[in-house]
Amino acid sequence: MRRSKEIVLLLALLLGAVAFVLWYVIDRRAENQAAAVPTEPRSIGPLVDQAGASQPWVELGGKNEGKTIDFSGGQPVIRDTPEDRAAIAAALKEIHGAVKEVTFEAPKAEPKKP
Repeated sequence: MRRSKEIVLLLALLLGAVAFVLWYVIDRRAENQAAAVPTEPRSIGPLVDQAGASQPWVELGGKNEGKTIDFSGGQPVIRDTPEDRAAIAAALKEIHGAVKEVTFEAPKAEPKKP
């Protein structure tokens, strides 16, 4: 008799959980359907800092290709000094050297046994 009381209690808890989930889903759907539909499409605007000022846009590539963009001062500053060009050339040389030394081989497949 004791087991049946435990089973009845667990079934009641399960029924309560199912009822709560159903109520929550129905309520959530009703809220979403009643919400106003936005008339204008969402778009990402310009980046704005905490003071509300728009930050400048820096185009990547094109006229800035191979140049250094420094963000350390909070604003993008494009630099094209001989030291920066030398650092970029050294990094590219190191990358190309590493690529030449690395090879990948496919694992050998064992023949299937009939």
